Amino acid sequence: MWTNGINNNTNTNKYMKLKTLYILAILFFVTTSNYGQDTSLSPYAFFGIGDPAFKGNVENVGMGGVNVYGDSIHYNINHIASLSELKFVNFNLGMSNNFVQMTDPTQEKWASTHNVSYFSLGIPIGKKFGFGFGLLPVSSAGYKIYNKTDDGNYTYDAKGGLNRFFFAGAYSINKDIHIGLAYNYHFGFLTHNNYWIPNNTITYTRDENSVAMKGSTFKFSADYKYHISKKNYLKFNLDYRLESNLKSDFVGSTRLVTSVSGYETTVEILNKDDKTADITLPSELDLGIGIGKKNTWFLGAEYDYIGMKNFNNPFYDPSYVQYKDAFHLKLGGMFIPEYNSITNYWKRVTYRAGLNYKQTGMNIYGADINDFGITFGLGLPLPRKVSNLNIGLELGQRGKATTNLVKEKYVNLHISLSLNDRWFIKRKIN
Repeated sequence: MWTNGINNNTNTNKYMKLKTLYILAILFFVTTSNYGQDTSLSPYAFFGIGDPAFKGNVENVGMGGVNVYGDSIHYNINHIASLSELKFVNFNLGMSNNFVQMTDPTQEKWASTHNVSYFSLGIPIGKKFGFGFGLLPVSSAGYKIYNKTDDGNYTYDAKGGLNRFFFAGAYSINKDIHIGLAYNYHFGFLTHNNYWIPNNTITYTRDENSVAMKGSTFKFSADYKYHISKKNYLKFNLDYRLESNLKSDFVGSTRLVTSVSGYETTVEILNKDDKTADITLPSELDLGIGIGKKNTWFLGAEYDYIGMKNFNNPFYDPSYVQYKDAFHLKLGGMFIPEYNSITNYWKRVTYRAGLNYKQTGMNIYGADINDFGITFGLGLPLPRKVSNLNIGLELGQRGKATTNLVKEKYVNLHISLSLNDRWFIKRKIN
């Protein structure tokens, strides 16, 4: 028995090392994939610090983005307090496929992008603590716009975006009250180019503007569950992100270039401008309320307030754009016909649906840019495990089709793999 115990512990340690190496390999892959990826082809990515790239865990996206719902097997990145409810180590990897139809008064075009959405790892420590970390894109730009005239072609393009690495911890004051705190480190770059190429020439001027950003912020989270009966309950949540500044280095230049067979060569740098300033990230407050029955159904509503009036980007500040405080309304829910069914797989599936409306806080050429969408989702259990494959579908519309603006109709397909396991437990019997 003593010998078997040693072998068992050795096997456990080897197994833990293999899992750790596996997680680190995936983390490396996701880190290199996320940094600087172009996940938005929208021309609205020109404004602010790019197009918002993260809408939440796929599980929550399927419910209209509602974050008030939580359980013991999923770590909700947008609601840190959920960490303290975890019963298993939760590894979550999300991917998305985005399809958008862009329309203005004269033309219509389709575009698509495919990318890694986020990575997170949540780890319970005892019965009251939990901590987690991960990486996700905050914003992105990857558009390229051509405007043909009788005299030549105008081209506008952008690439890059802002990423966020986060480390979070949460504590259960009691079985119904949970609090959490997250540290977020933002980093990334945005590059904007625009140039005009006259007809029948290979030499032209090109404006290049690039800004590298980095900075930190903190987010506080809390929730409370009120039991109506043994299985029915009310849930309340609060999340607040502090306003912060990103230290940013700007490099701008005007170059005289020549193009032969599609390859550009700089002939002369006509002008160069280097400067440093702060970009202000506004504060954000999320309030949610929901009602549900354990392991059966849930319906929630959420209001997000974003202080966009305080947003400041001194490097890109066109006069035709104004920022005002933004808000986001969400409504959604989930339903599980029979979570412990043995004979019928589809009764154990989680069915999700929701809708949301967002005033982005951007006013361009006198028009508010608003966003409306409906969502659907599935949580598919994996065999013999408390893990699942999540699918989320968004159908929506943003903006207006005017002389200076475009209307976007989008279809976003999100997929995530949520893997759960028990760590730090030594086996005593083979």
